[in-house]
Amino acid sequence: MSYGQQQVLDAPVTYIICGKLAAYKGLPSALMPSVVAGLLDQSTFDGWVSMAQRSHQDSPKLQRDEAMRSASLAAMTLMLAAQGMGLSTGAMSGFDPEGVAAAFNLSATELPVILVTVGYATTGNWQQKPRRPVHEAMTFA
Repeated sequence: MSYGQQQVLDAPVTYIICGKLAAYKGLPSALMPSVVAGLLDQSTFDGWVSMAQRSHQDSPKLQRDEAMRSASLAAMTLMLAAQGMGLSTGAMSGFDPEGVAAAFNLSATELPVILVTVGYATTGNWQQKPRRPVHEAMTFA
């Protein structure tokens, strides 16, 4: 499923980060605690839920885009938290998503987006690869 990549074989933990297709269906229950706590008023709640349903319900592409975006942000957060605990991580998009879904009995709404290996660095690990300078990768407006 990960094409025999050494970091998956060596890592104590490999997380499968999935995005949820049709996630808009869960928005009411996700937002309700904020309504109950008084952080969100009912009209804002109704507007957000309605807008998400109208825009996502008949758009598989938008659902997939949102699943990819949400899973990627979750993976980044996991990696930053692990780094803060002194762990090393590796994000991997080179894997067989259909094989992962089958092996782990994922539902049709669970989209495997990225694998994240986590463990302590060992001798012989690759050094951090050079990154492009910020001014080459971003434009500030």
